[in-house]
Order: sequence, then C-alpha cells, then structure tokens
Amino acid sequence: MQIKLASRLSLLPPYLFAELDRLKREVQQTGVDVISLGIGDPDLPTPAYIVEACQRAAQLPLNHRYPDYQGLDRFREAACSWYQSRFGVMLDPQKEACALIGSKEGIANFPVAVVDAGDIVLIPDPGYPVYFSGCVFNGGEPYFMALRKENAFLPDFGAIPTDVARRAKLMWLNYPNNPTAATADPAFFQRAVKFCLEHNIILAHDIAYSEIAFDGYRAPSVLEIDGARECAIEFHSLSKTYSMTGWRVGFAVGNAQLVGALGTVKTNVDSGVFQAVQEAAITALGGDDHYLQEY
Repeated sequence: MQIKLASRLSLLPPYLFAELDRLKREVQQTGVDVISLGIGDPDLPTPAYIVEACQRAAQLPLNHRYPDYQGLDRFREAACSWYQSRFGVMLDPQKEACALIGSKEGIANFPVAVVDAGDIVLIPDPGYPVYFSGCVFNGGEPYFMALRKENAFLPDFGAIPTDVARRAKLMWLNYPNNPTAATADPAFFQRAVKFCLEHNIILAHDIAYSEIAFDGYRAPSVLEIDGARECAIEFHSLSKTYSMTGWRVGFAVGNAQLVGALGTVKTNVDSGVFQAVQEAAITALGGDDHYLQEY
C-alpha cells in the first residue's frame, strides 16, 4: 500500500522548536552543557501552592470525569477577575471567556472558526510558527508583516497593500513579542484596532508574555482600547507567568462572537482541560503574585 499524506503537510517547514530540540540533543550527546535559548520554557518549578492545589483536586472523583468543554465556570470567572485586576477590563465569564489546553491550542484552533479558503491572514515576521500553520491548514493565504528594528519591531499598517487589506480576514499580533522582546504601547494598539475596524479584520492578540517584564514595565491588553471588543480576541496562558508550561492551561477572552466560535470548534475537537489542572489554575490566578517578583 502506498500511503499518501494530506498535501497541507507539505506546506509546513520543520517545526522550529522541534528542530531546535533535535539540534540541542545532538550537542548534549557530545557532553556539552547546553543553555537553551529556544522555546520559552521556564527553568523554575511551578510554585508549590499551585502543585498542592492540583494534588488535592486530583483526588476528587468529580474531577475524573470529562470536563466542561469551555472550562469550569469558576475557572472562567477566575480568568475574568484576573483580567479586571490586572488590566481594568471587565468581561462576562459566560460569554467572553473560554478555557484552553494551553494558548497554543487556542491559537491553532482559532483559524478553524474564522478563516475560509482564500482568506488572507496577516502574520508578524518573525513570529510564532503556529500563526502560519493555523492559516495554511485552513486554506488561508499568509501575508507577512515585517517586524524591523527601525520600526521598533512593530508592523507598519500603512505598508499593507490595499488589496491585501481588503481580503484580509485575520491579523495576529504578539506583544510583549516573541522572539524580538519588543513591547507595544496603547497608542500602537489604538492604531491596530482602528485599522482592523476600518478593514473588517479580526484582531487576535497573543499576550502569553504579558507578565515577563523588567524595570517596572507593565504590558497593556488590547482589550483596554476603545472599540477592541468589536473585533478582538486575546489569548493568554499560565505557562510563562506561573512556570506551568507542561500543565497545558490557558484561556481566550474578548469579543463574545469570536470566543463563542472558538468554543464551538473546541466542543468538536477536544474534551477540555483536566479539571484538577483548572483548579490549580484558579489557585494561581487568585493568588498573591508577590512570588513573581522573587522569581
């Protein structure tokens, strides 16, 4: 039998972080002590109080069943409370929040909900590889927005051709940025929201690194901007903030129609986040973040 794989796989280059892992293993086998500057994986353990919350929750038979598809009510409420405390943004946990199996999963699944064949997806370059793979897996056409030093690693919306903007369905942004470490101020997000509203483009912001900051800097949320709730969804993760990369838990918040559409996709492709992990995440989101300063 000759197995023919789906042609969409040929559209993808080798996954960047998997390739870096392969190269790292090769060097380690020679006896070199490697400091990895690849995937953003904290080398500190998850705080003990979060681990203990998961241990307690894992012992409860109630948490051994299928979880709610879009997350426990209490988890979504905790995420929205954290957003209100951190960004001053008030959200409806029933309509404007959805639990994710890590933000990567949500970023990959979101184009299923909004991108049709031939739609253009605006992707920062350089950028997280999943923005591209989610686009091409769903028949979208990528248009790369260059992030250049002379423009503070921010995309130049004025450089996007008119015909591209007219056909664009989705724009990805990511600040604080991976991999450039650039930051964006509210004025930039105001320009981004204005551009997306003018061209009827969905704005998806990956804000996984919001709490990784120095010298008193506090990253803003795009949802703080007037008009953002008309077009924007934001993807957050507990991975970086709480050293929980392996736990696979995050959330999406924002425009109720966009969050609901993502939730519809998820009900058909996954079975939600293990409830004991959600309980640990609730503990993390509701805890005192003083330890972040110590870390």
